[in-house]
Amino acid sequence: MINCNGSLVEHYSEIPPSFTEQLHTRFSISELLRFQDNSILFWEQHYFRIISSLRRHRFAIPMEYTMDFLATQITTLVKASLQAPESVVIRFQFFPLDDSIAFIISLNAQDRMHFHSVQKPYTLDLFKEVGIAAHSLSNLSSTNQTLFTIARSYAKENGLDDCVLLNNDKNLVETLEGSLYCFQGDKILTPSLASGCQDFAIRTAFNDWTKKYKSAEYQLLEQNLNPFELQKSEEVMVLSITRGGQAVTSYRKTNFQSIRSQVLFESFLSYMG
Repeated sequence: MINCNGSLVEHYSEIPPSFTEQLHTRFSISELLRFQDNSILFWEQHYFRIISSLRRHRFAIPMEYTMDFLATQITTLVKASLQAPESVVIRFQFFPLDDSIAFIISLNAQDRMHFHSVQKPYTLDLFKEVGIAAHSLSNLSSTNQTLFTIARSYAKENGLDDCVLLNNDKNLVETLEGSLYCFQGDKILTPSLASGCQDFAIRTAFNDWTKKYKSAEYQLLEQNLNPFELQKSEEVMVLSITRGGQAVTSYRKTNFQSIRSQVLFESFLSYMG
């Protein structure tokens, strides 16, 4: 089932032709969210990111696009589609239509797994063919989609679970799957927004929580990171709304533990819950 601009439809064929034409031919903005335990995780952070993206892309934002209105559109679809509360990833897509905005919301039926710390073999390497521009436009998820598509093919061809992207200054940016965190002693290093990484809602929530509640244990530093920081780290974690806290097990010839990152992420989830 799909929420098409406020109307629930069961098949794509029920979407008005004017919508499908715009979806196929016009630029759109997408936000991935997770619905779990009868609520939208990190909804406040997601909402402000959505509105900021729409403004920066010069969309004419309707007055009705309040936090409550958009949240209701999501929960209406979830309740109509799922018989019991589940953990599910949601795609909220916006596109221009007739001097205004239209949206489509869909559920990822393949992703019903609960959000948690993931412990399984996970290999990384660098993608060095093309660099991300280190400026604020790269914080938007729409900016580097072609580069991400090419890098995903590279990872698949080389038997990798993920790749770390570099910017034009040869510094770490993020991985194909999410935000990057390097654990070194009592420090947690993560690329700054100035490096060109995406300003994901979960990144914002996790960084704010760590600085506020874990400052006695860890010093979270958002800064430029060169690739050597990966090999200097005891643990590396990739954070995303789809995978949760994914512990990296190996980068080239370096193997990592996953004890502190797992404890920290589970503590973060307990607080948010």
